[in-house]
Amino acid sequence: MALTERFKQIEPFVGKMQRAPHAAHLSWMQRFQERVGTLIVTELGQDCPAMIVSQNTALVAAVQAEDEAYRTITRSPLSDQIAEADQLRDNTFVGLRTMVEALGRVGTAAQKEAAPRVLQAMRDYQVSTSESYELESTHIAQLIQQLEMQPLSDDCTTLAITSLVSQLKTENQQVQTLIAQRNEQQAGIDAQAMQRARVAADLVYVETVMVINAFAVVEQQQGASPYDHAIDVINQDQEYYVQQVFPRGVKKLKIAANVYFSYYQGQTWREAVDEGLQSNEGWTVTEADEVLYQQRRLLDKQGEPVDAATKVEAGQYSLEAEAQDAPQPDSDVTPVVPE
Repeated sequence: MALTERFKQIEPFVGKMQRAPHAAHLSWMQRFQERVGTLIVTELGQDCPAMIVSQNTALVAAVQAEDEAYRTITRSPLSDQIAEADQLRDNTFVGLRTMVEALGRVGTAAQKEAAPRVLQAMRDYQVSTSESYELESTHIAQLIQQLEMQPLSDDCTTLAITSLVSQLKTENQQVQTLIAQRNEQQAGIDAQAMQRARVAADLVYVETVMVINAFAVVEQQQGASPYDHAIDVINQDQEYYVQQVFPRGVKKLKIAANVYFSYYQGQTWREAVDEGLQSNEGWTVTEADEVLYQQRRLLDKQGEPVDAATKVEAGQYSLEAEAQDAPQPDSDVTPVVPE
């Protein structure tokens, strides 16, 4: 009779783990560590062998390291701050534009004359709250420089919006500062850190399984061991992860001629990009959760930008047209590019 038929053992699983995407691998490691910690270490208490307790400590550290590496590559902690600062800036800009539009209709004669010039400057510098953080920041900075110079500065005084322009300038600078901090932070990220964390976690996993299986053999009495229930649960977890969590293979979408997107079943667009599949070279996700191939946005069948937070599904997609040269502003207004 084979050894595994006489003694309950945790089934081999490393090969399946290694083929799993980052999020699924981390999820399995967290589940396994929770089972070892509760069903063996806590359940056995003082009767738990010191070797298993020590192994569980190493397992906790390895899972924490993998979790930290995954969080680092998936989302900067500054992302939420940037989104909040951008929303604040957008609200101020929209309020400023709305006020100028209103004064152009119901203001004094001087305000009705000044308003169109300020609104034209907003159009000249192509400020849009729907574009990327970086482009919006640049366009607003250019607009503000122009509004702070005569004759538009006089128009702002006439419209009583000088303080609002100053507020927009401060909020725009805050977004730019946060973006610079995030980029500096991202520059320090080791692209291979996640893979190293996974390899280290796998080694600890193998050791932990080996130790538990060994004690399940040596402590067996009358056909049962103190580890049988934990082993049964872990093996059931393995079956669940294979059927429901770990994908059976990489799927591929054809987006355009010679342009493809690869993903695992159940992944979001952002997760698939962050996975680092070689076939997804050239694909990125913006902080606004737009999916880009090189510099072109991915569009759904309605022609709307795809939300990177949604799951990848088979369907009809396209890439937006190549960006055209921006229209030149009127000859009497010259954009000022920040140094």
